[in-house]
Formats: sequence, C-alpha cells, structure tokens
Amino acid sequence: MFKFEAKQVVYDVGGVKIGGDASKNPTVMIGSIFYKGDKSVKDEETGVFDKERMLQTISKMEETSERTGLPAMLDVICTNAENAAAYLEFAADATDMPLLIDAVSEEAAIKGMECAKELGIIDRTVLNSLTPDTKEPVYRKIKETGLETAIILTYSARAIISSSERIKILETLVPKAQTWGIKKPLIDTVVMDIATLGLACKAIREVKNRFGYPAGCGAHNAISSWRALKQKKNKILTLVCSAIANGLPVTLGADFVLFGPAKEAEWMFPAISIINAAYGQVSIEEGVRPSPSHPRFKISRL
Repeated sequence: MFKFEAKQVVYDVGGVKIGGDASKNPTVMIGSIFYKGDKSVKDEETGVFDKERMLQTISKMEETSERTGLPAMLDVICTNAENAAAYLEFAADATDMPLLIDAVSEEAAIKGMECAKELGIIDRTVLNSLTPDTKEPVYRKIKETGLETAIILTYSARAIISSSERIKILETLVPKAQTWGIKKPLIDTVVMDIATLGLACKAIREVKNRFGYPAGCGAHNAISSWRALKQKKNKILTLVCSAIANGLPVTLGADFVLFGPAKEAEWMFPAISIINAAYGQVSIEEGVRPSPSHPRFKISRL
C-alpha cells in the first residue's frame, strides 16, 4: 500500500521482525514497565518491586500478542545502576521478548548493557536511546558488549518544533552509532505532546521514504502529557484517546509504537491489530499473502 522511494530495511531483533511494508510485517508493540507511577514498584532506588504482579502483566501482554498477531517488545525503564541490574535480571528470566533498556541516566545505560551481556541476552537487547547528547562512555560500552540494536531518538530543542530538524539529527546520529557497532538503528521521531505527535508522524514518513529505516515513536507521550485529560479522571476516555494516538502513526506506516504501560496491552493491541488486519487485505490484493500469524487472520478470534 505504501510506496516509498528507499528500499525498506527489515531487522530481526530477538526473533521479532521490525520494519518493511506496513501491509506485510505487523506493527511491533512496545510496552513499558517500572515507569514513574508503576504500582508494582516498591522502592525505585534499590529496584524492589512486586514480582508476582509484574509477572502477571508480562504474561498478559504475551498472551495478547499471540492472540492478535502483533509482535511485542518490553521497555524496561531503569533510573540507576542498582535498579537496572534488578529489573533486567528479572525481565530476562520472565520473558523471551526483546528487551529495551530505557535508561534515564548514563549509569543505568552502562550497567544495563553490562547486565545484558552477562545474562546472555545481548542479541535481544535494544538500547533506548541514543541522542545527540549521549556521551562517549555509553558508545564505548556498546562496542565492548557487542550491542547491535539501539533506538535513535531524533530529539533536540529545535527538532521539537520541526520535523525536518529530526531528519538532520538522524543524518548525523545514525552514522555515528554505526561506527560504534550499532547495526540495527530504529528511528524514534519524538513525541512529547499532541502537537509533536503530528510532526513525529510526518517525520516517520520521511525517514522511511528517504532512508528505509524502521521508524516509530512513543505516541503515548501525547496522552501522558495531556493535563486536561488527566484532570477528567475518565479511564474510558483516556483509553480511547490513547488508542487513537497510538493508531495515528501506525496508519501512516510506523513500524513500531511505544504504546505506554505494558498493563494496557489488552486494550492497545486489539486497537492496533484492526489497522494491521485492514492493511493485510491490501497486501493480499497486491498478490502477497501475509503469514498465518498476521493480524489479518487473527482478527476474527479477538
């Protein structure tokens, strides 16, 4: 359905295909755990949390992924070295999904990569993320551990108000990441609020058209930053708005979406699977039959 000028790149990250034509490879859904406000977390500083509750969340996300045909990754938010070690060790054992080290600090990023290497999961680990402000110690650790996959976050003060500035950042940051060993760059076009969601979607189209890299965004940020919506304290309204915000980049060809808390998988996956199922039929019309696990063939069993 989408005809881009550049050849579309498809990566295999821990058994999950990401990138390519939107009508063939399903959207990769990325859910977050250990985020600010996660009720499973008991002590953020030391990484103490309710393991049983978290296991239930992860299990539900895996089950929903299987049922809808949308592949999944788990975004593990780490704020310091201590909780990075605790969280990643748990996640590595709890699931076979690819894991994102969502590092809030440099120490968390470095410790996270060290842990991933020690745990033997570096091949299914993604660093989230590299930005123009990322310091050399992080790049050195990428080289040392052999990490191959990272999200390239096209963020800067100027890029927030310009989709073209996001592309300029990509042009500089991707080659730099590649020189340090990143072979599978995933481009996050930056969402901070509703206004930037539109610019991020425009940038996704440009990234895929000019470079062919897998591209997506943290669309949920448009909802989590919406104060007026929070004040209403209306769960159904919030979920509806979140589904629409996450669906917008997908309708425009995004390869992945950070949809928010992993606990919302049971609502977000079915919403996004509708888009994938619809586009899957376009692929069939064009003479390419999606795999049996594609949402096109699972939508009737939701």
